[in-house]
Order: sequence, then structure tokens, then C-alpha cells
Amino acid sequence: MNAKLIPLAVASALSLGAAGSASAEDAQYMYHDNFTYPMAHASDWNVASADGMCRLRIFVDDRARVQLHGDQIVVDTNSGKRSFDQGSVCTQPLPAREVTDFRVTTERGRGQVIEVRPPERHNNYTTAMTVVDPQNGGDTYDIVVSWHNPGAPVAVAPVVPVAPVAVAPVATAPVYAAAPAYVPDAQTEHCYERVRGQFIGRNPETDAFMDFTGTPSRERVNGTVEVLRGEAWAGNRFEARQVTYACEFNIGSSAVQSANYDLHGPARRRYSKLD
Repeated sequence: MNAKLIPLAVASALSLGAAGSASAEDAQYMYHDNFTYPMAHASDWNVASADGMCRLRIFVDDRARVQLHGDQIVVDTNSGKRSFDQGSVCTQPLPAREVTDFRVTTERGRGQVIEVRPPERHNNYTTAMTVVDPQNGGDTYDIVVSWHNPGAPVAVAPVVPVAPVAVAPVATAPVYAAAPAYVPDAQTEHCYERVRGQFIGRNPETDAFMDFTGTPSRERVNGTVEVLRGEAWAGNRFEARQVTYACEFNIGSSAVQSANYDLHGPARRRYSKLD
């Protein structure tokens, strides 16, 4: 599918009723922590870069509102099965100041991306867009959000004084880069698919979902078997529970030999039995 540049929504014209329109528009940008995902760092992550980009990868069934705020991605399902992040990555947080050359481009997805709002002072520098998927079954959307950050710091070469005599160099403390967020490899993705499929298969009558969190651990059982273990959240529109899962792999073929999960911890939201 050819990439499609999405036009930005035009703000209401100034009039005697403009104050009311601004208040209604601001309400769209109320920042909720439901279904909020931390930004995964792309390989070229650089908070000081003059240009930034997020490559969003979002599953949507029917209609969802997607927001970027700082270093967080918020996915709000308006209708249909629960929409969720499927591995979005960014090169820097969305700046908490004015940006220029703001663009939203759809690279994959059978529906539409509409109601695009750029980050501005009145919406607390939050960008938002609505993804509409009119067909049955849902689809994964690849959306590129890019901007120019005119407020990024500019590196200036230090002035080195000319010493009259040779001096011993002074050791400086090393600078450590922040560790990138975990990006699952192909083997881990196969485990995710197997475990998520089991959960949804056991809960077919509900609007079921499973979101994997953190970095899974690996343990080599013997010369041919390795076990991957991790945590997730699973549930439906009424309830969410913590999950621990495990997948057993054949080291030679990397095939998933078996997978299982356990629900534990107190339920969140109104009760609806999960299996």
C-alpha cells in the first residue's frame, strides 16, 4: 500500500463562539492512563536531534483514538474489539514545546486515519488521531508521525586553551546511554502469538486481549530445550488480570514445543470470569 499523507484538522475559526469551541476541542486531549504504553526506543534514539519520528504500529477493530504525549503512547478504543499497540518505536519523545513540519503518514492499513491534531500549547503538546477500520476482523496500521524540533540543543565544540606546557590529561566520568526498551525477536514473537492464541481461544465470548510487558527471561533446560518466561496483562472490557507465561523451544529449530499461562492477582474493573 502506498503511503498516504494525512492532512491536519483545521482549528475552528475565531468568532464570538470561539471560546466554547476551544473548550470542546481541549476535552479531546484529557490525558488518561488507561492503556498507556511507554515509547520503545528506535535504534537511532536521540533526544537532542532536531528531527523526531514515531513509527506507530496499532491494531484497530472499528474505531480508536491514538495519542502521543511526551514518551507515552495512549490507545483509546472507541468501538469494536480492544485496540492495542503492536510494537511502535520512536526516535525521541514528542517535545513539550512547539514543533514545525509536523506530518502524519499512513504506510499500511485498509481504513482511514482522520481527525489529526498537531501538538500545541492548548492541548498540552499532545498529538492525536482517529483510526477508522470499517471492515470485520480488525487490521494493523503502520502510521509514521514526524516533526522538526527547533528547540533541540545544538552541540558546540568546546574551546580548548593552548597550554604553555604539556599537562597530564584529566580523567572524566564516562557517559552512559539509557538502555533501549525491549524489542522482541522473532522467537519471542512466536511465543507471544502462541500464548495469546491460547487465551483468546479459551475466552471466545469476551472482548479478550493480552498485552506482554517487560523483558522475558530465558533458561536452558538441557542441550535441546530452552524455556522463555515472562509477564503480561490479559482480560476483556470488564476485567484485567496479571499473567505469567512460559514457552518451551527446541534450540535447534527455534520451534515452540509448548506454551502455557496462569492468571493471578486481583481483578481490575468490574468482574467477568476469565479462564
